[in-house]
Amino acid sequence: MNKKIMHKMRSIITRALLKNLTISMGILIFIYVLFDFLLMPIFTRHWQSVAVPDVTHLSSQAADKLLSKAGLIAAKGPEKYDENFPPGFVLFQNPKAGSPVKKGRRIYLTVGKGEKVFPMPLLVGKPERDVKFLLEQLNLHLGSVTFENDNFYHEGVVSNQSIEPETQVAVGTSVDLVVSIGIEPTEFVVPDLVGKSEDDAKLSIKKAGLTLGEITYQETNKLVPSTVINQSLQAGLDVAKGDTLDIVVSKLAGSKEGKKPW
Repeated sequence: MNKKIMHKMRSIITRALLKNLTISMGILIFIYVLFDFLLMPIFTRHWQSVAVPDVTHLSSQAADKLLSKAGLIAAKGPEKYDENFPPGFVLFQNPKAGSPVKKGRRIYLTVGKGEKVFPMPLLVGKPERDVKFLLEQLNLHLGSVTFENDNFYHEGVVSNQSIEPETQVAVGTSVDLVVSIGIEPTEFVVPDLVGKSEDDAKLSIKKAGLTLGEITYQETNKLVPSTVINQSLQAGLDVAKGDTLDIVVSKLAGSKEGKKPW
């Protein structure tokens, strides 16, 4: 048999093998497509919908198990701070509970990070007004504010805070402040309080180195409520440190007694 005939026979066999291989591959692809898109959905009932279970307020692990049991997939969504639930609990879900979805659907879960905490800022050395604004911005609660003489911090500057800086605190935490009223006086003179508001009068007595005594409330409609009408010691009088000073404060007729002494 000459070379030309041998070459021709090889070519025929090769083409036949390629043809058979192509046909075989086509059959395999057809079977795969048929199985994946027709037989598998029928076998798994993929077209059936299920109601999404309610997994809110469950731990993420419990939510994952419940969704998996329903043929659904738990997918991690955004995280959010929430003081009402410990970290790792589901706050929201999408789609919502009861929504009809196909099996295999992803259910996105918003998981809580617990209560938001952050380091307490340094308040000492800052003006009282700025500190109050800062506390409001941080959603911290202003507690009691007391006023004390201080030889270092100027009047109106915060000289002490109830929570040390860098301490981890949560939103809504109450912070007490001490505000400087300047250095303690060396001479003690009765301040003129008549016409001042009750709060201003209390502060003036404190700054003068005196002690607030009894507050008497007198009904009148001629003055703004909580205005000082009279004082027990004459303004400008030289007195000793810590002497007691009583005041009379206005109130509307029929109203209850006003603020108590500091």
